[in-house]
Amino acid sequence: MMLPIAAALLLAQASPASAAPPPAAPQLVVAAPAAPADHPGAIVLPKQTLVRLMVLNEVNGHQAKPGTRFVLRVDENVVVGGTLVIPVGATAWGEVTQVTDNKALGKPGSVAARLLYVEANGERVPLIGEEQSRANPGGDKVAMASAAFGPFALLTKGNVGKLKAGFIFNGYVAADCLFDPAAGKFLPAGPAPAPSAP
Repeated sequence: MMLPIAAALLLAQASPASAAPPPAAPQLVVAAPAAPADHPGAIVLPKQTLVRLMVLNEVNGHQAKPGTRFVLRVDENVVVGGTLVIPVGATAWGEVTQVTDNKALGKPGSVAARLLYVEANGERVPLIGEEQSRANPGGDKVAMASAAFGPFALLTKGNVGKLKAGFIFNGYVAADCLFDPAAGKFLPAGPAPAPSAP
């Protein structure tokens, strides 16, 4: 009986006293609004909450056409009131709405698209975009507009429009969503309210 105990003690002494913890995933922390009266235990993911997204595969004007969908990855945990509601790695989707060829005299082509939703904890959370311009040393320019579900366009000077893998975009939650922490999932969106009588 003594031999296994001695071996265990030797192994414990041989292992490092404190291994370095793995790096924590980046996260966006949001204060939790009050839960609605009909769902007192729920957490509200507020409208306009930032969701940082990364394009996974290049989308370009040679291959894409209106209706082409492309995949993005959530690049930062979204935490509401201490509860993780959208994890890093969750899948999000966008859709190409327009493709414009590059013009003469060096005018750029473009790929216009809109954000659709992020798949998180069993539900689709609708997203919108932001109004933003950003350039990188390669000359690519991203412009996002905050109209209906986040249209955005990527312009490449003197070349075909393309959306490169690895680009980071800021999407926003389109409407308040309810998350059930006990079940670990979003509650389905309720029906639209009936129009009021005139």
